[in-house]
Amino acid sequence: LVEIVLVRGGESRYFVGGTPYDARRGDLFIFNSRVVHDEPSGPDRPVATVSLALGGLQVPGLRENTLIPADASPVCRLSEQQTLRLERLYDVLYDELTAGNDDGAHHLLMAVLTLVQQFRAAAASTAADANVFAQRIKDYIDRHFAEEFSLQQMADALHVSPYYLAHVCKEATGYSPLQYVLRRRIGEAQTLLITTDLPVTRIAAQVGYDNPSHFNAQFSKAVGMSPRTFRREYVYHK
Repeated sequence: LVEIVLVRGGESRYFVGGTPYDARRGDLFIFNSRVVHDEPSGPDRPVATVSLALGGLQVPGLRENTLIPADASPVCRLSEQQTLRLERLYDVLYDELTAGNDDGAHHLLMAVLTLVQQFRAAAASTAADANVFAQRIKDYIDRHFAEEFSLQQMADALHVSPYYLAHVCKEATGYSPLQYVLRRRIGEAQTLLITTDLPVTRIAAQVGYDNPSHFNAQFSKAVGMSPRTFRREYVYHK
């Protein structure tokens, strides 16, 4: 069977094909047939779900009882409005099945499958948009990393809210925008240290530090050694 599981409340950690996924309200999981999955819950992490399992499903291009491609993510995060819509359909479908109304249940099942596919397509489109925007963030930082600017100024330049900017950057790089700026500066400094003979003070200025002492402190914290030691170690080992 293929299973469509909607998390209605609580939180847990699911394992799908050996990969862990944190689960909370609004997460929609698709378990294709023959895909090993575990849904642990307990007093420490209670979770409420509603699950629909069906057989005889044939989606064009996929094997029987498979709703998503094998390489697709099994989880999709729904908005609260999407979660409520799907919850209502699940509840009515359950009522019709309990009442023995097979025809009504069949039509409701088709509605559930349609909504699930729509929600997953919308999530994929949002993710694609976020990837495009993440590249815009990186391009902006590449052009301006040596300048002084705030998160608000970057958000204004990219015509988004600071919250959305920070969220997309964190998702794409694992760092906040300003942390990414710092890493970009230090990375550029490392390149200049090993490819040029520029004095450290000149390099500090080129990557956006007016105060050499501050540059030395930031570089040492990020790399684990001072700029001069980094250059000496690289030249020695080379």
